[in-house]
Amino acid sequence: MTDLTVIIVNWNTRRLLHGCLTSVFRHTSGISCQVTVVDNASSDGSPDMVAKAFPDVRLIRNQENLGFSRANNQALCSASSRYFLLLNSDTALQDNAFKEIVAFMDAHSNAGISGTRLLNSDGSRQYSCDLFPRRPLTILFDKIRDRFFPSLSGGWQDRMSAWDFRQDFLVDYVIGAVLCIRRETFEQIGLLDERFFMYAEDIDWCFRAARAGWQTYYLGSISISHYNRGSSQKTPGQALRLQQMRTHSLRKFYRKHYGLLDSVLFSLIVCLKKNHSNEC
Repeated sequence: MTDLTVIIVNWNTRRLLHGCLTSVFRHTSGISCQVTVVDNASSDGSPDMVAKAFPDVRLIRNQENLGFSRANNQALCSASSRYFLLLNSDTALQDNAFKEIVAFMDAHSNAGISGTRLLNSDGSRQYSCDLFPRRPLTILFDKIRDRFFPSLSGGWQDRMSAWDFRQDFLVDYVIGAVLCIRRETFEQIGLLDERFFMYAEDIDWCFRAARAGWQTYYLGSISISHYNRGSSQKTPGQALRLQQMRTHSLRKFYRKHYGLLDSVLFSLIVCLKKNHSNEC
């Protein structure tokens, strides 16, 4: 069985995708690796570029943009390997990152999911892991406590402030830009939830893995560059739309895992924030 299946969903990021694939083949050795590109009806020639420049890549051509979750699921359904890794097209490998990820997962049988340290083009660290979204009443309680009883503050803030992002440690979730999942974990929790067209599908997957008893690790010892200017980089108006999509996906997460009341309360919190009043 192949060690790793790498799945890259692409939408109109031809140049970035070429760089990503080049880095994958240049820096991956010592493991067996299959690369699959799922193209969501790009109009920039991405599929033809992949077919011509990277003939060993398995290419799935969609006739419409199916979204991040559904496109990944297409590849996951037919993949056969010990681990599956979701990779954004605007990333570039450093060193033999995939071999290191596989080695970590092999050494930690409790690890169902893992993600790496992500770096900006200037070498600074990017956001790539977090705690699960807090329930609205918990957020309200924390704000009241911090306002009137600051000496009692702590909890989740203390946990995050103790994180050393150069090390490997347990987290609640890692983002889908680089996300490795164990085959056994995948078989237990299932595919990505396609109700999340884009955003929060990674949180949902890690949440389901945690409920099934698996752990998620942030691997600070392994770095991958993430240029963060791929399919979702748009004009200011489109950026606002993407922010609204993030909020909408989080509403779905709250409704799915915390219930209708928490979903409504989350929506109210969003509407009460001045900077996000246009998302209500």
